[in-house]
Amino acid sequence: MRKKKRVIGLFFKQDREGFPEIADAIEAADYGAPAEFFRKEPSDGRVRLKPMDFAVSIGGDGTFLRVARLIGSRGLEAPLYGINAGRLGFLALGLPAQAVSDVSRILSGDYETYVRRPLRCEITSDGEGGKRFYALNEIAVTRGSSPRPVELYIRASRGELYNFLADGVIVSTATGSTAYSLSAGGPVIHPDVRCILVTPICPHSLYPRPVVLSENENIEITQISGGDAMSLSCDGTQDVKVPSGCRVRVTLDKKGVTVLRLGEDSYYEVLRRKLHWGEGAPGARDGAQ
Repeated sequence: MRKKKRVIGLFFKQDREGFPEIADAIEAADYGAPAEFFRKEPSDGRVRLKPMDFAVSIGGDGTFLRVARLIGSRGLEAPLYGINAGRLGFLALGLPAQAVSDVSRILSGDYETYVRRPLRCEITSDGEGGKRFYALNEIAVTRGSSPRPVELYIRASRGELYNFLADGVIVSTATGSTAYSLSAGGPVIHPDVRCILVTPICPHSLYPRPVVLSENENIEITQISGGDAMSLSCDGTQDVKVPSGCRVRVTLDKKGVTVLRLGEDSYYEVLRRKLHWGEGAPGARDGAQ
């Protein structure tokens, strides 16, 4: 019986040195079964995608996040695997030298899957819907180019959460807890925890602290004072102006992005390696940090 051809999308910045060569190696390999590859830039724009069995991002976590947004915002169900040809690599865990063997393992079914739920965001005005956005890590609402802090009123589904003067606020998924939120003093949350994390950015008071909320909460952010338009970003990109008087509404999407895993190090081992936990600690030794 003839085997069905598998379709794989390769997403990477095609002008980056070394990235096309990784894609070339993946496409040239013999997997013992028919496979069709196509290449796309990891863009947030109107990129046309055809159905695929799975997607591979080649780059850093930024590329991984763009591809996740691209797949999720179009309602596709293609699982995603990341090859870390960038720097940090919390999400893209594959190594460039193992790219061909990793794709071979996925094609043979030797992988695990897990689902990471993204955020959906909408800017509204006078009760009317407006622009919609999508983020796997976080939605950040900040003072933008203004040198002055803004006064924010933040409400959850079950009542008022904050009213403070700050540089902004981050609404994050558990996946994004190791990104911008961590830099702003938020906690590390295991990605299997279904929740929403709200982290103030440089509040002008010691009292507003990061809060972990239920996955079912709806977060609404309103600018009380500050005058200038705020800025909204999704996973560190898509800088959008939020005019005074508008509201930013954020919810956890009910549909998640499926991520492929090949039995790499545990999440805790990745944390220790990427964040350098235990290095130089008194009594630390090889294999027991």
